Amino acid sequence: MKNLIIYKSNTGFTKEYAEMLARRIVPSEIIDIKKINKKKLKEADNIFFGGPLRNNVILGLNKFLKYYDKIQDKNIFVFATGIEPITDEKRENVIFTNGLDCYHIRFYLLQGGMDLSRMSKIKRNFMFMAMKTAAKKEGISEDLIKQRFETPINFVNSSNLDRMVDVYHRVNITKR
Repeated sequence: MKNLIIYKSNTGFTKEYAEMLARRIVPSEIIDIKKINKKKLKEADNIFFGGPLRNNVILGLNKFLKYYDKIQDKNIFVFATGIEPITDEKRENVIFTNGLDCYHIRFYLLQGGMDLSRMSKIKRNFMFMAMKTAAKKEGISEDLIKQRFETPINFVNSSNLDRMVDVYHRVNITKR
């Protein structure tokens, strides 16, 4: 059984999940989306793709789905990481925004994190300005925003993968 885990990560949270998944789905090969190729995809029985969310869009998903016609007969698992709490409404919004209902895949939302120190300077400055603007509208002090800005949030946890790993084992039990 060959398992391929492909990820796109901007600040490292999605990569953390991909690495955790590789330890739980053995054997697995893990690659960055930049190194995706047809040969690896054809050889795999199970393919996992993970990417970060930005405004409900799964980054890197379009590049991954360019190969869908070559892998549609495989078990495909897609996961997305984001800072927002996971709700049914959030899940539906992500599915709709990315057109995932048009594909035969299994989809999972995982809470990631936010660590502005991992972002590029341009993104960090943009985030700070957006947070200041939002805080001003809500009457929140700039000191509180600066504190929030300097405190990383990390919800990455191996147990968040339990459902995906259980489904992986269920769909592969007959192939053993």
